[in-house]
Amino acid sequence: MKKKCLHRIVRVSWIDAEESSGWSEHTEEAPWIIYSIGYLVSMPKRKTGFVVLANSHLPDVSQWSGLSRIPKGMVLSVETLMHKVPCGTYENTNHTRHTN
Repeated sequence: MKKKCLHRIVRVSWIDAEESSGWSEHTEEAPWIIYSIGYLVSMPKRKTGFVVLANSHLPDVSQWSGLSRIPKGMVLSVETLMHKVPCGTYENTNHTRHTN
C-alpha cells in the first residue's frame, strides 16, 4: 500500500522586484506586495534559498506543475491555510503525458 502524499497549502506574502527601461528619474515608490498561494514544495533555511510553491503534484511520477520560486530574502510571511492536503494520483490509462 502506498503512503498517502500530503502537503500544506500556504500563502506567501513577498516583495516583488521591478525594472524599468530607458532613462528616467528615480522616485521612491511603495513596493509591490504579492500574495502567492500553493502547495508548499520547499522552505529553505538559508536566506539565499527559495520558497517553492506548486499548483499541483503527481507523486507517482514525481511531477510538479506550476512551480514558483520566490527568493526567501523577499518573503515577508508564510501563512499555512490548510494542513495535510492530498495531492493527485496517476491512473495508468496508457496516456504518456505525465511520464518521464
